[in-house]
Amino acid sequence: MPFGVIFDGYVDEPACLGVPPYVSPYVRYCAGVLRYFNYDIAYYTCDQWREDRNAVEDDLAKADIIAIIAGLTVPGRYRGGSPLLLSELQNIAALKRKGLIFLGGPIVAGYALQGGRNALKLDLEDIDCLVTGDIEEVLFSYLSKGEIVPHLKRHGYDGVDLWSKLGSAVVRLHPWYPWIMAEMELSRGCDRIGTRCSFCTEGRFGIFEERSTEGVLEEMESLYRAGVRAFRFGRCSNILTYHGIASHKGRIPNPHALEELYKGSRQVCPNLSVLHTDNANPKTIADFPDQSVEAIGVISKYDTEGDILSFGIENLDPFVRKINNLKVDFDEAILAVRLVNEAGGWRPTPRNLPKVLPGLNFLVGLAGDTDKALEVNSAFLRQILDEGLAVRRINIRKPMVFDGTLLKDLLPTYPNKVKESRYKKWKEWVRDEIDRAFLQRVAPVGCILENVRVEEKSGKLSFGRQLATYPLLVGIVDETLKLGDITTISIVDYGRRSVTGIPFPLDINNCPASSLMAIPGIGKARAMRIMQGRPYFSIGELKEALDDESLIDELAPFLSIDHTAHSQ
Repeated sequence: MPFGVIFDGYVDEPACLGVPPYVSPYVRYCAGVLRYFNYDIAYYTCDQWREDRNAVEDDLAKADIIAIIAGLTVPGRYRGGSPLLLSELQNIAALKRKGLIFLGGPIVAGYALQGGRNALKLDLEDIDCLVTGDIEEVLFSYLSKGEIVPHLKRHGYDGVDLWSKLGSAVVRLHPWYPWIMAEMELSRGCDRIGTRCSFCTEGRFGIFEERSTEGVLEEMESLYRAGVRAFRFGRCSNILTYHGIASHKGRIPNPHALEELYKGSRQVCPNLSVLHTDNANPKTIADFPDQSVEAIGVISKYDTEGDILSFGIENLDPFVRKINNLKVDFDEAILAVRLVNEAGGWRPTPRNLPKVLPGLNFLVGLAGDTDKALEVNSAFLRQILDEGLAVRRINIRKPMVFDGTLLKDLLPTYPNKVKESRYKKWKEWVRDEIDRAFLQRVAPVGCILENVRVEEKSGKLSFGRQLATYPLLVGIVDETLKLGDITTISIVDYGRRSVTGIPFPLDINNCPASSLMAIPGIGKARAMRIMQGRPYFSIGELKEALDDESLIDELAPFLSIDHTAHSQ
């Protein structure tokens, strides 16, 4: 049986994320093509290669086909894994091997690891095929006809619908399985009429194309059978216009199509744990408010709590917006935030996260950017706070500059004039003054987060996250937790971009003192009083022992009584 290796160097694009726990569509499509031709498949991430090079390189050496997926066009800061470096890619390409290497993903547009820089052109002599088209289509052509056609692109979704189902089982080979989230493709390219945003690389896919609801749901069902319980509609530039209606102003939201998609997801994956989204165009909401509100209502009816509609706000200065062809002006952006709050900001219970809120993306360093633009963006954030609205998260980054984008052509004429020191100061202001305020608004003290997985330990703190789109980082005050433990927590405090929590409900008879002291209003002295009276057999006994009604009121929302496993 022929043997193929899929090597995942991770991807991050405007409309696709494939850094753990996310599994990108690229790797699943490649697996499907190899399965179609009866290949035995090994799948490795670049982090696995770093941990055990010999084992991975043994398989690379004997493989008939090696498909490497990599590339960042909107890089961020990652906790789940470290994307493949160019030097590492060069080392892998230079290995002695039997088979051919096909390199695909956004890396073909150029290599860069952080924003604010020009992407480097690739010069990889040891790569047999640098795929400038679609890697799954190029692989299929090679295995069908024996021809390597690097620029070959797929048209339509017939092939993808087949390969995505055949390749779904590859997720079982992921090192994080079953704690993974499948990034689902609904469309690719941009649905905007006219010129795209100056920095965006979605245009490299050519014409905008959408996938059928049937094809999406069939893939989700296959992934569900393979053990996936978390899904995100992230491979889509604008969820609101999925199967939208064409008009002279742009595509009009189609709530009926979204109902079919989201309700259908619940039907084919009846016990899913996460159903989240990513990109939405705030201009769509501003131009078609009634239809957008109905569409957001559909999403919030069927998704799971803590969902985000990511808005490409980028920069609200009128001049910067005009020359970079950005989406919305100041008033339109405020309206979009306001309407998502109204239609999607409700909570399933008072102690849950809101169903769906906006996420804001800002870019500093576009053509014509100045300190004045930062002040405009600051005024926007202050107005959101003043109106009592909420956003789920704020991303701030610098654009990466790629050949073939409008930004590359604009910068020589309209250079970025924001100094590094000013950029850092503004970013720190957002983190210190704005992020914390929104965190307290979105996830107030006592808010409950279920299925938080411990990923890191540091002293008495355990750090964990949910499977979610842009999950909250949680510092859990409980030194007894172990790596990999999954727990429910209640929020007690806040960091700059993170929250602090304690296990919920807190077992008052067995919890460590640090967990008690983390509850607002409970200091060291009160925690010691509580511990000295253990075990408690009821809330009534606790009241009698403490003789402090206000203390009981502060404790009650966080507690459980379990005397069966009491230990001093």
